[in-house]
Amino acid sequence: MKNYLKSQIKTNEAIMSEIFNPDEIDRFSKSDIRWADNRKKSFQNRTVKKGEIYQFEFGKNYIPEMSYEHRGLVIGVKKKLIYVLPIFSYDPDKYPDIYHSVDSPKSKSDLFLLKCKDFPFITHDSVLKLNDIRTLSINRILYQQNGRILPSSDTYKQIETLVLQKYFSNFYFEFEKNNQEIMSLRNQIEILKNENKSLKFELDNIKINPTEK
Repeated sequence: MKNYLKSQIKTNEAIMSEIFNPDEIDRFSKSDIRWADNRKKSFQNRTVKKGEIYQFEFGKNYIPEMSYEHRGLVIGVKKKLIYVLPIFSYDPDKYPDIYHSVDSPKSKSDLFLLKCKDFPFITHDSVLKLNDIRTLSINRILYQQNGRILPSSDTYKQIETLVLQKYFSNFYFEFEKNNQEIMSLRNQIEILKNENKSLKFELDNIKINPTEK
């Protein structure tokens, strides 16, 4: 109880010192209320799929981690845990260097631009935060957003690849190396198959037209 009272005093001191603006106070208050209401509830009974977009309660976190209520793209599901890339509104003045497959494909930015003209389910240009993968309980879902980035689409595959390249580089290197070795072995198999067909054809010809002594 002593630490709880201390935490409330610290929070009130921060609010009184105007560290927080009214909007942030409202957002972290909602976050606390949701946590208190839902922390012991049964898991949501829903099927979550890769590529779907939900509104999540990320909770209170340290900068530059994503906090409070935001959208997120699901890139993995493991039982009741979801792996999510946060989405937030795009500000061109604040983020002049941002990755886009057409406009800036050479950018090394940790941010991925989603243009509303390319994705009808968003009303304005948005940003996918590639370097802030979150592991969330399914109970952090507030509701599902319209639309989905299909895992079979080039955009989704590009997002996954960028995440692997940037933040799991060793794994990605080994993965690509293994893929190349597999492709090389498949090519060798095709070459051997063709050689085998050719030898079989020659053998059949010898059987049909044996050489006269």
